[in-house]
Amino acid sequence: MLCCLVKPFSQLNMSNAFFFGDWQVEPAANTVRCGKQVYQLEPKAMDVLLLLCRHAGEVLSSDDIASQCWPGTDTGDNPLHKIITQLRKALGDSATASKYIETIRKRGYRTLAEVRFPLGQEHSVQQHSWQQGSPFPGLQAYDARYARVFFGRGSQIDTLLSRIAQQIQFGRAFCLLLGPSGSGKSSLINAGVMPNLMQPGGYNGVQVLSFSSLDLADVAPGQLLTDLASALLDWELNDEPVFAGDSAQSLAEALRLQPDQIIARAVANLPKAAQAKSRFALFVDRLEVLLSSPLFSSAEREQFTQLLEQLATSGAVLVLSACRNEFYPLLVDYPSLIAGKAKGAHFDLAAPGRADLLQMIRLPALAAGLSFDTDPDSATPLDELLCSEAASNPDALPMLQYTLQELYLRRSKDNKLLVSVYKTLGGIEGAIGKNAEQAIAKLSADEKASLPRVLSMLVTLREDEKSITSRSGRVTQLQTDAERALVQTMVEQRLFVSHLQSGEPCFSIAHEALLRRWPRATAWIAEHFDSLSVKSRLQHLTRRWHTEHYNSAYLLAEGKPLQEALQLKQNRLFQLDAEESEFLQASAHKVRLKRWIRRGTVALLCVLTFTAITMSVKSYKAELLAQQKRLAAENLLGFMVGEFADKLRSIGRMDLLDGISNKALEYFTDFTPSDGSLTTEARLQHGQTLEAMGEVAYSRGKTDEAVAALQAARVQLEAVLAEQPDNLELLKTLGANAFWLGQIQYDASNWQATQPEFERYYQYSERMFELAPDNVDAIMELSYATNSLGSLAMERQQFDTARQNFEESLRLKLLAQTQDAGNNRFQADIANARSWLASSAQALGDISSAVRIHRQLQSELEGSDLAQEAYALHRLTASYQILADLLGYQGRNIDAMAVSERSYIAISKMIEQDPKNANWQRRKYYYYFQSFKFSDDLEDIELKLAELTDTMQSEQELLPEVSRHEFLARYWLTAAERLLSRKNVTASQKYAERAYELFNKLTEQYPQNISYLALLSDSQLLQAKVLMVLNKASDAIALCQQAEQRLTDVAANNKDPRYSITFIKALDCQGKLESQPELIALLQQNDVVGFTF
Repeated sequence: MLCCLVKPFSQLNMSNAFFFGDWQVEPAANTVRCGKQVYQLEPKAMDVLLLLCRHAGEVLSSDDIASQCWPGTDTGDNPLHKIITQLRKALGDSATASKYIETIRKRGYRTLAEVRFPLGQEHSVQQHSWQQGSPFPGLQAYDARYARVFFGRGSQIDTLLSRIAQQIQFGRAFCLLLGPSGSGKSSLINAGVMPNLMQPGGYNGVQVLSFSSLDLADVAPGQLLTDLASALLDWELNDEPVFAGDSAQSLAEALRLQPDQIIARAVANLPKAAQAKSRFALFVDRLEVLLSSPLFSSAEREQFTQLLEQLATSGAVLVLSACRNEFYPLLVDYPSLIAGKAKGAHFDLAAPGRADLLQMIRLPALAAGLSFDTDPDSATPLDELLCSEAASNPDALPMLQYTLQELYLRRSKDNKLLVSVYKTLGGIEGAIGKNAEQAIAKLSADEKASLPRVLSMLVTLREDEKSITSRSGRVTQLQTDAERALVQTMVEQRLFVSHLQSGEPCFSIAHEALLRRWPRATAWIAEHFDSLSVKSRLQHLTRRWHTEHYNSAYLLAEGKPLQEALQLKQNRLFQLDAEESEFLQASAHKVRLKRWIRRGTVALLCVLTFTAITMSVKSYKAELLAQQKRLAAENLLGFMVGEFADKLRSIGRMDLLDGISNKALEYFTDFTPSDGSLTTEARLQHGQTLEAMGEVAYSRGKTDEAVAALQAARVQLEAVLAEQPDNLELLKTLGANAFWLGQIQYDASNWQATQPEFERYYQYSERMFELAPDNVDAIMELSYATNSLGSLAMERQQFDTARQNFEESLRLKLLAQTQDAGNNRFQADIANARSWLASSAQALGDISSAVRIHRQLQSELEGSDLAQEAYALHRLTASYQILADLLGYQGRNIDAMAVSERSYIAISKMIEQDPKNANWQRRKYYYYFQSFKFSDDLEDIELKLAELTDTMQSEQELLPEVSRHEFLARYWLTAAERLLSRKNVTASQKYAERAYELFNKLTEQYPQNISYLALLSDSQLLQAKVLMVLNKASDAIALCQQAEQRLTDVAANNKDPRYSITFIKALDCQGKLESQPELIALLQQNDVVGFTF
């Protein structure tokens, strides 16, 4: 599988910049650059240079060059001779002493200088060119040592290098890199951008002489300027420090009082006659820590950002920074960080695409002389398995690199990465968790027991007291040999890293993915979330107290906050540092002092007497209170797992149980699973509570919280299962647990991670059915689980398998209905199963069957007693809108509009019951879209478009951003289609381009969503129609070719008209309609129209 990436230069696309000897060749601009020298070439000269470089070192005859650069023209030798002369002049070369282009007498020309790509932008690599051990850094970020095996980010490196050159040209050398955690921001700078800028001659006329970095996550309180000064002290020229004679403390003081002098010293050290623009460089990593952490005061943040601005505008320093994109709103408070956005100073790092991931996997392996095994079951090579699993994983890059590193360490003797090891690891998804579990399993009981306290040193919450993050722990905090052995083992397994922080030995989690992907850690976090919240709050308040010079007004007041903090002090897992203890002690002292002053000596005696009496009855009340809490928890749990919860679940409003779930959990926080004080029934209830909390968090869009709660629930429930393997209620809850963990992966289009969870759901449900084949709950759970496997098969384009699953699911639901004939609650579930069955028919191209099934389920629901209930209305609405689309494919727009109107009647009834239900609001906007598309009486299209967009803008809080973007793009696309039909070409082109831009953005965000691919292609085809009207046929056909290429694989498997119509249109545009006779025949058999361009 690796050979396909080792291309000779003659097969490479050389449209991007590359190096020819000392010269940087920029084909797009027709320029060659060496330092500050820039020469403009004629287009033909660039064509000849590119041809020679593609065949580096080969002799090309004059006829060969002329036939490719002047095709179809008899030029003779003279034009080529002039071009070669021009190239030599630009490159400083000569015919007699050639360094770049050599004339071979009577044979032709060849290149002499090396042709190479910028670091990180190579498309090929020589086998065994890497001899430094593993080419994969694991959970660590790439750095300069790995620059030669840093692949898959070529276009991003090129773009960012261009942006840097632009910002320097603008006089403000600052670029901010934005992206989610784990997207590779630090690696891009350290292994991609900086090695290019630091090579001799630099890049784009910019050369970095010395580079240092500052990770804000490692900065201790009060050390911000000192750590910045330490970073500047790392700058060297000719092995001599730039700031010789200074210490970190003295330089920090100078930065605080006289930053201009520090900048002047940096400027003075720059070479005066350098060929390129010379700069020192500073990389400030994890800027979000500065913006959000309570460690820094507002004054410190302001001072630091001003210093960065002064450095960036000094003419001596290039400042780069990286920030997690969810913290972007905090930037607006700092004008200097926002200032260059309009000029390209901000760069959004998107997730890598499939081609990028393949380069990241294959090229380093090839460089290290590695090969990939093939899965004997599926005949799929391991590199393809890795790429497929990584494509949709939110932690793709760190998880992928960690898995690759483990595969390398366990490779075969002949340097093959093995599928058996990959499966043992549990794939990318399970690698970190499994390795952590294996590491823990080798430890003694005491060492295992020390994990909770070690985690308490490393896990904390952000200032919002909701988001989990990591921090460094100090080695001196480790109290026992068991704790030290645990940390050492985790470091050896590369799950923790050890480092120095302000000269003190520390350790930290290698990547926060460990906290999200290791069930033992997520369970611990869920169990101790309240304590983490109190600890986080205490840190923030302590910092504020110090910032305000120990003003007593900022101490904890008497009441719940103080009591929670005092209880935390007694918790052996959460050790307070000296400053926090001092803060807590001062708060408690203040409260005690107030009491003494207020009550006086006599009052105090009365209080003590009363206290003595009260204490005598406390033991009696404590037992009574515990019983009351247990009963209250059980009552609340009844809401969370009973019929009330089922109704909320059916309409997507489990978020309404948020407060109830937290209150129910309070009963269990007084116990631990191992202390024996909870009965088996109570542990089951505890697991059910955590399970319900996971569903609540999911319904509120808090995915990380949901996963943590669901995994914690699984730990509790599986322990009970070992004691009660035939408990139907337990099996049902475990099935639900697996479903929701699978659903979270399903939502992220991570089909490989969804599969084992949905299969687990099916196994639990199948066991229920085996134990109680006549039990309605057991029958329905098996039906739901079968349907879930069918929905996954749909996404995997396995439509026959999906249809079989849906048919079985429908059979089971009909069986349940016969078992409980008097209960009409099955009607909506049966309708849901029919809808899924219709979707499989639709994917197989059987539109007539899909229409028939939808009409049947509508008839059944409309005639039932459930017709006015929200769940049934929701099913009806979805069916109406799908049927309207199907009728639209058949050209029956009047019928489609009539059916869509029926959906709006149902939607209105639903929204009247629950105006904030996001699913129902989305259905409402889909009706607006269908109305815009199918109505035949629109007089002013742009006026209607304005009304639709204004309505959505006024109700934007009702829809998530991605839905708003999708509907806006749909509106623009529909407007463009209708305007073009009225010969309004200019307006049509405007809206088609807008639709394309927005669908392109959605496709980049969700590359697995084939609906967005089809809509993107629709917008391109509409642009092509406009170009045809404007007599730009070649440009139009190019767009049609792109649409065809995008949908070829989709249309080969999925015969749904939403894809096949667009695909056939793209072919018709190119005159290739005859290439798909079977697909056209299928469309015609099902009365589908409108598939010609």
